[in-house]
Amino acid sequence: MKKITFVVVLFLIVFILGRNLNPFSSTMFTFHDSTQPARIQQFVLELRQLHIPPRIAPDFNFKLGFPVFNFYAPFSYWLTGLINLTGFDIVSSLKLSFLLALLVGFTGSYLFLKNFFDFYPSLLGGVLYITSLYFPLDIFVRGNLAELWFLALMPLTFHLAYKNSLKNNRKIFFLTTIILSFTLTSHNIYSLIFIPLVLIFILLLKNKKTNLPSLLFALFLSGYFWLPAIAEMSSTWAKEVATLTSFQNHFLCLNQLWDSPWGYGGSTQDCISDGLSFKIGKLQIIFFTLGLLMFLYKTLVKKNKINKILLFFTIYSLFFLFLTLYQSKLIWELFSPIMSVVQFPWRFIGPSLLGISFLASYFFQNLKIPIKSFIVFFLILATIFINQKYFKGQTIKQTEFEKRYLTQSYIEKKAAYAIAEYLPKTIDYNYWRSLEKKKEVPLEFIAKSSIEPFDKDKQTLIEKVGNFISLSTLIFLMFLNIKIINRFLKKNLFERPSNNVKQNSR
Repeated sequence: MKKITFVVVLFLIVFILGRNLNPFSSTMFTFHDSTQPARIQQFVLELRQLHIPPRIAPDFNFKLGFPVFNFYAPFSYWLTGLINLTGFDIVSSLKLSFLLALLVGFTGSYLFLKNFFDFYPSLLGGVLYITSLYFPLDIFVRGNLAELWFLALMPLTFHLAYKNSLKNNRKIFFLTTIILSFTLTSHNIYSLIFIPLVLIFILLLKNKKTNLPSLLFALFLSGYFWLPAIAEMSSTWAKEVATLTSFQNHFLCLNQLWDSPWGYGGSTQDCISDGLSFKIGKLQIIFFTLGLLMFLYKTLVKKNKINKILLFFTIYSLFFLFLTLYQSKLIWELFSPIMSVVQFPWRFIGPSLLGISFLASYFFQNLKIPIKSFIVFFLILATIFINQKYFKGQTIKQTEFEKRYLTQSYIEKKAAYAIAEYLPKTIDYNYWRSLEKKKEVPLEFIAKSSIEPFDKDKQTLIEKVGNFISLSTLIFLMFLNIKIINRFLKKNLFERPSNNVKQNSR
């Protein structure tokens, strides 16, 4: 019965929440980051030309090239690019990637919560996680593929780290390390926030010996991206462009987390004029609050022993939500060199969602009522059907979408301007900006311009070092895994006595 229930929920996610992500539909929706399809097209182009790992979008920036993949977390492009290579067009691949992220986010959060709670509270927690309105905001309003994939992988990573601490199993160790490396290369800002989070989580677990090396190997595996991204960032205009966005202008008011008008506009300087919504979801907040009250009651009144994992998710989710508000301004200003990298305080809503789901599951786990399973299943259905109205975008025909964002003209002349921070310093930024609206670019500019030290045909020393660290780590981990397979085959096939031998020995 539980398996059937799980499959039913998966079915509802695909066909209710994902109804506008149908890869076979002739429609698409617009979103803020209109460069996503062009980036995927350029990433796949580099894969086809065996420039691995891709670092340059070769046709961006008037065909001079643009080092976007050297600095922008690449996991979502690896995955979406591989979908495209199987035969789906760019737009269908993008929709499939969005849908797959929803499924991975739900499954990962369910599996993680199942380590601590029963089936139905865990299932509800998984549904609450992906139906939080930050998910449709990332898909249908912002189109932030990288951020979405971080949120999809985060609970799965916690789940594997927890499993890895329970068993001294090299298969789980290998899988934990691989998924950790995916998470660390899924989104620049979130991945940096995640490192101290997952480290604290690991230190709270009983067995730390398996997870600390796993985290270290994951960092080595992701070295092909992080080492050049950090070392070569000074060769771009990233620092100067980043100062154009001030975090002081993007704090939220508390009521915005509860309710704010749904829209497809941008983030503005006050609580009233925001063109997009930052509400988490009323059911999510209600169940989170009830879980928090139950935790305080059991701890302060009943004097129950404090669960360290529960305390961890309670503290970090509350702290992250606080960081989105105007009242946290002092913290942001005290640590402005670090916090300014985040740019938008409301970004902290995303990582807080797992803690919100954890407290909600905790509440229903400890709730003593008749027919609880039936009530929780009803709440699962209610959550999906109440929040499904947000899982839609501003629809246009796919052919029109492709004319806007996948033509060669857009790729060569427009796309790079949406991610201007990655422009190499060998090009004058202000003059380059002045060319954005011109119909023709001076041939002299193209002839004299260079994107050094970046080059699609040859790698810098730091890029070679990063590649070597990642490749050697992967080979080492695969060698360990092959050893495990050989040991398994030897034990189960070559050393196991046959039935005849067993019978003769009787």
